[in-house]
Amino acid sequence: MDSYLDIARVVLRARRRPMGAKSILAAARTADIIPEHLRGKTQQKTLQARLSEDILRDREGSLFYRTEPGQFALKEFLTDPEFPAKWKAEFPARRRTRDLKRPDSLAVPTALAATLEHTAISMAEFAALLDESDAVVTMHPKDIGERGYSAIWTFSVVKRSNQVLTYRIGRYRDDRDTFANRRSIGFPGALSSDDASLFSTDRLGVRECSIAVLQQDLDLSLATFERSDKHVPKIECVTAISDMEGHLDLVIVVFWESPDWFEPTTKRLSLNDPAWLLTGAPPNDIDDFEPWSKRILSWLAAKV
Repeated sequence: MDSYLDIARVVLRARRRPMGAKSILAAARTADIIPEHLRGKTQQKTLQARLSEDILRDREGSLFYRTEPGQFALKEFLTDPEFPAKWKAEFPARRRTRDLKRPDSLAVPTALAATLEHTAISMAEFAALLDESDAVVTMHPKDIGERGYSAIWTFSVVKRSNQVLTYRIGRYRDDRDTFANRRSIGFPGALSSDDASLFSTDRLGVRECSIAVLQQDLDLSLATFERSDKHVPKIECVTAISDMEGHLDLVIVVFWESPDWFEPTTKRLSLNDPAWLLTGAPPNDIDDFEPWSKRILSWLAAKV
């Protein structure tokens, strides 16, 4: 286990009460159990981040849970009859945002992406294009634009009949800061060489990437996508869209028909102002949407 998490486990087990990162470290210093290599100025922030990451990543498998914002306890106390009931309610923390920068991102030459800027093709047509050109490469996202390539993204749109889920983007996506404060109808995922597997239905692992994105951003379990073929993300088309700074991205649009029970809430998710939008016509505030969503909304309205 992570050294910071080891410290938290020891202190929380000894104190038998919820504690914040600062209090945990203070108790650890008193007990002289902080290893020399962990001494530094940002320990409190690091410990809180490690605890939050562990709860987010491991979910039910985590040893920790929150009783309220910034206060952590050990899950082993949930079944302890002597542990006060007021501390046994798990706080539904808002989800932390994904880091969209992946060191092994997939990209294609911008010249190839440019051929799709004003059109959309099927995934089968795109696969044939890749077979002809053998154009997909793996590189660090910082190098993609500088070397004349366009990143390959999935853009997962959540549908409910003739509606799509919209939300306002917060200032947290370091790859897409120009989209901050705009509305969006999708959840982006940078395709990586790790997405494809022996079980992938396409060579790039598009559905796997989409499912991972929706799981994290919408706090869904993997079982959500396995219960019915209706709720498996479906690749709609492949196109190329420029961002607000003129950088051309290759975008694989994926639609996910959400189950009837799904309803996003700001309490559980890091979504600003979520709402359902009818797709029969472009919204009156179309210029409030980021470029990818504007293109797709116009396309959906034209299909009706």
